[in-house]
Amino acid sequence: MNTYAQWFSRVTWLGIIANMFFVISSCFFPEKLLSLLRMHIPFPIIWVQASGILLFIISVFYIPAAINLERYIANAWMSIFPSRTFGATFFMFAVFLFGQDKGFLSIAFVDLFFGLVEAILLTLFMRNQNSIATEPVKQLL
Repeated sequence: MNTYAQWFSRVTWLGIIANMFFVISSCFFPEKLLSLLRMHIPFPIIWVQASGILLFIISVFYIPAAINLERYIANAWMSIFPSRTFGATFFMFAVFLFGQDKGFLSIAFVDLFFGLVEAILLTLFMRNQNSIATEPVKQLL
């Protein structure tokens, strides 16, 4: 397995684990999570729990690329664009442009960090794969 693919897999699994902290806390301890992030507690609280379930579902779609990047390259790109990219953008806009609680920045920064690192590793993986694919042609010339 390509070194970049290995690192992409590791970073993706770390991102899934980070998401699971939000999933578990928002589903089972939503008030404590919101208090920790210094956010107001909405009524009904089920909307916080529903967002946790949705994050779980999104995170499940990251798994195929984390297991076999070469086979699930489209999943890998979709885990970055739109998932991580739009997540980070949405929550940053929500805080900075629309005055939402600053606690949403924790979600934005997690998505931004993992999205950037995964994008770099995926780009390096693709370049490496392209150079390997053109190597036999270079040898013929």
